[in-house]
Amino acid sequence: MRRLERAGLAAAAAALVAGGFITACSSTVSGTAEVNQGELQLYKSEVTSSSAAASSSRAAAAAAAATDVCEALRDHNNPAVDAFNAYIDASDSKAPDVEPKKGAAITALRDTASKIDDELNPDVPNEVSTPMRTYRDNLNNLADLLERNASVEEVNGQIDTFNADKDAAFDACEPY
Repeated sequence: MRRLERAGLAAAAAALVAGGFITACSSTVSGTAEVNQGELQLYKSEVTSSSAAASSSRAAAAAAAATDVCEALRDHNNPAVDAFNAYIDASDSKAPDVEPKKGAAITALRDTASKIDDELNPDVPNEVSTPMRTYRDNLNNLADLLERNASVEEVNGQIDTFNADKDAAFDACEPY
């Protein structure tokens, strides 16, 4: 029985202490609230500085991402174009090595598209990523046409689009 009495006494004491805290915290303070101007200016300065740092960091990430995808374009485009042109020359002259050159052109076109795609990520700004995706798609489309032995007219029609989109991709990369 003594245990129950002690437990009851402890509970009563805890209730009294809690009631005292509640009473002490329920009183109001008179006066007028005033802003500490020194702390306000410091807070504003910290928020501005933090925001500027975040913005600067995002801009740096975007520039780095754009540079990476543009370098992929510059590094891999010429071999693809050269392989494609070698195939066209062999095809036009009915050279005996037209099939191996076609295979090399398909591989080079797809490789360039893949290298560009590997560097495209959400940090690449739209003014670079949009023409780069279009050009990547045209590289793959041209490879598809070669794989299925499309007509000369169909390939020539794709080449016009290909060249225009290639120029747009290089133009978008000029700042990078």
